[in-house]
Amino acid sequence: MVLPRLPFAAAVVLGAMLALSPFPSQAHARCTVPSVAEATAGGALPRTSARLKTREAVRILAIGSSTTAGVGAGGSGFAHRLGPMIKERWPDKVIEVVVSGVSGETASGAAGRLARELAQHKPTLVVWQLGTNDANFGVSAESFRATVAAGLGAIRAAGADAMLVDPQYSRWAEGGTRTAEFAGIIASEGARAGVPVVRRYQAMFQLANSNRTAFNGLISFDGLHLTSAGHDCMAQQVAGTILRTARR
Repeated sequence: MVLPRLPFAAAVVLGAMLALSPFPSQAHARCTVPSVAEATAGGALPRTSARLKTREAVRILAIGSSTTAGVGAGGSGFAHRLGPMIKERWPDKVIEVVVSGVSGETASGAAGRLARELAQHKPTLVVWQLGTNDANFGVSAESFRATVAAGLGAIRAAGADAMLVDPQYSRWAEGGTRTAEFAGIIASEGARAGVPVVRRYQAMFQLANSNRTAFNGLISFDGLHLTSAGHDCMAQQVAGTILRTARR
């Protein structure tokens, strides 16, 4: 079940290098990326894990910017696809996903909405996609770090699990270090809070340096956004991290 939230307005595009799916259904394909792109080893999802062992519903709040909104994927971005993918592995579980994405939003914008979203939806798990716009829009590293820490604190205080999804490596990120710096901040704050981090920056960076043709297929004409196929790949990376972490 997907429970739509805010109006979606952005342009997200990403193609994909595909292989066999790790999910039972052949309806999905998997981005071929190096194993180093797997989520950070640390972090836990205790509430999510506990609920998946019972008949209680698991409600996921996906919050972030244009990637979360899913614009460029016909209104069905990675966040909209998480529920069905998780249901493939746990068909007897009730999985609800609330999608709350705002195009062009920085982490502070999402953090400013968190209290309201948490109170309204009472999620089991918050998947927070962040960092790309902050790096591109000149947000200071110190301000970004403080925002991430405060946001994770708010999620913890609300009694929910948290998972971070770091920035995407794109042609906008080449020739500079800010996107990598912000991915590093997310990793360190995730480790400090005991929160798993989905490393899409590392996945895309490794692909760009190992197979440029494949990487170019992941990025749209604007050099930044994703396609529908890319959203499917990202959904599998995030859903797979939820599944693996919840089983620990």
